[in-house]
Order: sequence, then structure tokens, then C-alpha cells
Amino acid sequence: MSHPFVWVPGGGVRHASGDVVPLPGVEFPEGVVVSTLCGVEVSAETGEVAWLWGTCRDCDERTRELVGLELLAEIERRAGAEVRS
Repeated sequence: MSHPFVWVPGGGVRHASGDVVPLPGVEFPEGVVVSTLCGVEVSAETGEVAWLWGTCRDCDERTRELVGLELLAEIERRAGAEVRS
């Protein structure tokens, strides 16, 4: 399934971007400046460790909206209500 965004490590976290990945289209090359769904620009970073960084919360929420998934804030609200019950 194709999505209108790609994940890109940059600035110490994984962001989502609507920018087109240059060919061969696997990931953004190191140092390429990428616009993110949270509104910041980051320099793409590569390597196995970069893909293990935490996910930008704002980008995560935006990607959930784009693909029709429940927002994290709603899941957390519901889970908090269940814990208190």
C-alpha cells in the first residue's frame, strides 16, 4: 500500500515528509534538506541507527490522519479513562 508520505530520519528523530525521494527512491540521501509534515525542515540522515530513533509526535499524528487511523491522542485519552475505571 502506497502512502502520500515517506519516513525520514533527521534532527535526532524520524519525521514524515511529502517530498519526493530522489531516484533510486529508497531513502533521502544524507544531508538532503527535507520538508516534514510537522512543518520543520531537516537534513536527512542515514544509517541503521537513525531508523531506530523515536518518531516525531506531530508527524505521527499527521500520518494517522492521512491514512485514516485513530489519533494517538484519542488512544491515550481512552486508555487513560480505562486505567482510571
